[in-house]
Amino acid sequence: MAAEMLKRHVRIVTRLVLALILGCLGLSAPLSGQDKQLAAVRVTLLSLRQHPNDHRETRGATPQLTVVKHQLRDWIEFHLSTFPRTGKERALAEELHAGLRDAELFCNDESLCFPSSLGFLDDIQVSRDDEFLMFQTAVGIWCGYDYSAYVYQWIGSGWRRVWQSEQDAYTEKEYLPQIIHAVHISAPDAARNRLVLTLGSKPGCASAFQPVYYRVWRISENPQTSRLLLQESELANVGGDPPIRGKVGPDDVLIGFEVGGTGYGSSHQAVRHYEVRASAVRQVDPIATTPRDFVEEWLSLPWTQSASRSESPALKEWYSKLHRDDGMGDFPEPAVHCTSPDLWQIATHLHELPEMYYLIRWRQPYRFTMSGVSDRPYPDCSDRDPKGDEHPNLFPGQN
Repeated sequence: MAAEMLKRHVRIVTRLVLALILGCLGLSAPLSGQDKQLAAVRVTLLSLRQHPNDHRETRGATPQLTVVKHQLRDWIEFHLSTFPRTGKERALAEELHAGLRDAELFCNDESLCFPSSLGFLDDIQVSRDDEFLMFQTAVGIWCGYDYSAYVYQWIGSGWRRVWQSEQDAYTEKEYLPQIIHAVHISAPDAARNRLVLTLGSKPGCASAFQPVYYRVWRISENPQTSRLLLQESELANVGGDPPIRGKVGPDDVLIGFEVGGTGYGSSHQAVRHYEVRASAVRQVDPIATTPRDFVEEWLSLPWTQSASRSESPALKEWYSKLHRDDGMGDFPEPAVHCTSPDLWQIATHLHELPEMYYLIRWRQPYRFTMSGVSDRPYPDCSDRDPKGDEHPNLFPGQN
């Protein structure tokens, strides 16, 4: 297998070099289908390299980026036309990498592609999820790359594209490029439909806080029936690798990431959980997995959401005094268990405010409600219990 791949790469390079030599002599030579497609990608990318500082309002992106995305997608699909159903995705990824490398479409000199990567590509990521093949491509823009994702399913006697995600609205307001960290596909439901979850973050040159994106589609074997059900973004700490994780079932989506702490203090772990019924998506608990994280979520979310997690309407007065929507963190002390087994106390010292105490009711596994708020400790809460600050692994097997 390795020897055959090497021979194939040599043939590709030889054809490209021959075409270049003959072109300089004013002659021409026939190219194979994939050589023509790769040559077209190169021509478009080289034209973009001439204008690295243009269109800064969209980070250099124009409709030409869609041209590159589709040329690259078509080149991938040319390879898939002969890729067997049980083929090794790693071998395919290496073959695609070699083609792009030999065509000099990667940036090997940072001085040529920083801060603008316009006119360059990042590697193509290939993975398999049960009966699906997934590809992620990345086209250079200012301070990063614009990722696209494609999913193929073996239908009949070949691979068929059943879903894709691309950014193709190149206006300052609508263009939302992202690094795609993961694509997850659910098991089928009773109607053979599936959910696709994508997890991404905004590419940037330096900032540790960027929007993270999570989107959910319903797909079937007919690509025309694919439908976007959920599209959300939140400011998060993107220092982790990956900065956002998630999993998806036929009617259930769970997502986790770190938020808060943009001005000082520590980030906390937020959870977003959704139920999907037909085309209706509804957020449900949990929003956190520890009492402390729940307090920070309760303080930062709009009252319309925090009210449903409050045991008394009177808590709105405390919420109004303490609510923060600037993303700043606080300095909580360790969780304290109370005499009542389902009650916990969390102490915070918000910026420019006195120490406050929050009484949290915790019903297993991660159902929290705000039972009380006070400027004094609760007398029945004194047992420091490390279980109150332990974060469970909601996404086992993920880096």
